[in-house]
Amino acid sequence: MLGLAILFGLFVWIVVTLIATIIGYKIGKAAHYPKMGALAGFMLTMGGWIVYWAIEFAYIQAQVTKLCEKEAGITIYVTPEQWREQIGEEEWEKMRPLTDKERNERYFKNNKNIFHFNNKSYKYAQGQFKDGNIQNEKLTYYNYFGSAGKIKQNSFILVDDFNKQVVLQGTYFLYIKKFGDIKIFQYDCISDISRNFYSMALKYSYHNEEFSNE
Repeated sequence: MLGLAILFGLFVWIVVTLIATIIGYKIGKAAHYPKMGALAGFMLTMGGWIVYWAIEFAYIQAQVTKLCEKEAGITIYVTPEQWREQIGEEEWEKMRPLTDKERNERYFKNNKNIFHFNNKSYKYAQGQFKDGNIQNEKLTYYNYFGSAGKIKQNSFILVDDFNKQVVLQGTYFLYIKKFGDIKIFQYDCISDISRNFYSMALKYSYHNEEFSNE
């Protein structure tokens, strides 16, 4: 229903813009400046929004780029090698990414858990990425969603539950411009950070051909 209302509104807006452009053209023609008149009519109804969106996009893009360069990225607090030494070789060889069933069972038990880190409250999450699971028997995944003005922030951590120690953190920023339910544009630094976080997180689990994530 909302989508139909938005489409109807756009239709009316376009019709009004066309009428304003035609009227502006006729007025401009009487003054021997038909093109200038048409442009003035267009800008009064639609052109102003286009200019506003263009300026907003340039400003937001600069802000997101600045945040991505200064605050986004991957932070390793305990390397996979250091963590392997901490838990010992015997425990290390038991570590493997959770299966989908194990991940779902753990989420059912722990989905309300909160972990406080760097003045932020992270909520327990499944740790399911496009290429597979990253949690293992000892490491748990938590997520934080916040904002810096109109810009959204997502931070995620991998935590040693036994020691309450964060071993790995990823952070990215994004901005999405919408008109109702219609996405106009999106600017972010998600892909590289998510991919690098996933690749690094897997290194905290022992890998052997006998283990399967199915």
